Amino acid sequence: MGVNQTTASAEPASAGPVEMTIDEVARDADIPVSTVRMYQNKGLLAPPTKRGRVGYYGVDHAARLRLIAHLQDRGFSLAAIKEALDSWNAGRSLNHLLGVGAIAPSLERAPLRLTLSELAERFDGIGLSQSEIQRAAAIGLIALDGSDVIIKHEAFAEIGPAVARLGVPVSDILDEYEALGEAVDAIAERFRAVFDEHIWAPFAERGMPTVEVASLTDEVGQLTELATSVVTVELQERFAAFAADYVAKAQPDEAASDG
Repeated sequence: MGVNQTTASAEPASAGPVEMTIDEVARDADIPVSTVRMYQNKGLLAPPTKRGRVGYYGVDHAARLRLIAHLQDRGFSLAAIKEALDSWNAGRSLNHLLGVGAIAPSLERAPLRLTLSELAERFDGIGLSQSEIQRAAAIGLIALDGSDVIIKHEAFAEIGPAVARLGVPVSDILDEYEALGEAVDAIAERFRAVFDEHIWAPFAERGMPTVEVASLTDEVGQLTELATSVVTVELQERFAAFAADYVAKAQPDEAASDG
């Protein structure tokens, strides 16, 4: 879906002046003049409109500077920002601008690379068969790279063995992981539908104005945090309820004890 450049240009970025000198646009963005020039040299910011020997910056320049600052605050490098903005200008993808990795960095974990023997050591005393390794790869939990294993979710190498030591067979752990993935997909699709209908569709109808991309990114982040919090709370409540049931069953029957 392409960008409606006419709509984007028509959107007011702020209540500030329509035309600004380089000193004024730098002051508006709270950055040095040299930074404005550097962004232009790197292709992050369009050149100003020249009238005589003076260059004038408009609301689109001010909006672009705020967007660059916003993405930098989220951990993007200037190179990544340029790639994202080039993609945006070409009307291709919002993936870099929405940057799910930047929305919830606390949830990110680098893939874990182990040799097959190191993975087997994690399951020492439990056993991890070749067929179970192949199945874990088939459902996307791990990836096989020659003699190495790349763990997509490090929890499999940490929590998996701990669960297995409680007596749950590895095959059952894989069954539950696969079922969990399907349940999570269903939950994610429901939240995606909410975002698509109530946030994305109105944004698209307005022509996807560039000046609103930063706030759209925030809205994606807010929905992600809210959805994660709601699901976590609901799971905790249900686990607490069934745990209480089993604890109650393990208690001696008071009536029988009195008799």
